[in-house]
Amino acid sequence: MNKVISDIIHHDDHPPIAVDFHFPPKGVRPVPVIIFLHGLKGFKDWGHFPLIAEHFTRSGFAAVRFNFSMNGTTPEHPEEFVDLDAFSRNTYSQEVKDISVVIEDLWWRTGFHSQIDPCRIGLLGHSRGGGIALLAAKNEDRIRAVCTWAGVSDFEPRVNPPNLEEWLKNGVVFQHNSRTGQDMPQKIILREDFYANREKLDIKSAVEKLLIPQLIVHGKKDETVPVQEAELLHSWNMFSQLELIENANHTFGGRHPWEIPTLPEETKAALQVTINFFRENL
Repeated sequence: MNKVISDIIHHDDHPPIAVDFHFPPKGVRPVPVIIFLHGLKGFKDWGHFPLIAEHFTRSGFAAVRFNFSMNGTTPEHPEEFVDLDAFSRNTYSQEVKDISVVIEDLWWRTGFHSQIDPCRIGLLGHSRGGGIALLAAKNEDRIRAVCTWAGVSDFEPRVNPPNLEEWLKNGVVFQHNSRTGQDMPQKIILREDFYANREKLDIKSAVEKLLIPQLIVHGKKDETVPVQEAELLHSWNMFSQLELIENANHTFGGRHPWEIPTLPEETKAALQVTINFFRENL
């Protein structure tokens, strides 16, 4: 029977991270683990993300879902944006650090080592989380393979939006969350951090230097991240694999809340190629 353990990672002076560990039935050998990274205005329990993790465990992997430490949720409210101050101060650098904290925690949880192999870690990032996954994959030698779903190819356009003048003048802009009705603040620190750490946050450079297998999965009808960004990612790494999913939008058919016990067909298609990729490379 599959098992799920929910916990909170506390690490030095780092903000706490809410995390869920999914384990398949215990077998003779430790299994590889896939760490899932959500995107902007996302969280580990968004929509069908828990079902995706369950699907991985049924396919012989362990899976980890976590909330980025400053995504606007809290460990007490992991599905609600109750800490908009943290959301406003989040940065790409912070999210890259979060992954290192999660991997380090996984590495030292000795009680898990009989079930999972911490030397076989795969990253799966959605949307903005895809860009973060690629940056982390270049820097973290414990990651053996990386996959992006609807992943972004460049953060620089995201810190130079059409309302840049307003952002620079006021130090903050607001993004409307149509699902919750919230106007979510983003302080100029996101832009400042990007330019202060531009080389470290350059997705193109990270992809060109990748020494591990890379899979790029994208929906042909993605309304948020154009499919051309997937093609760019593919062009920067001649050894990468590109899979375009027919009729798939940005969330591969998912939405929040997701109250159906089965996955959307577009997500099933994405999962099939993703599972095959991780089986071959972990």
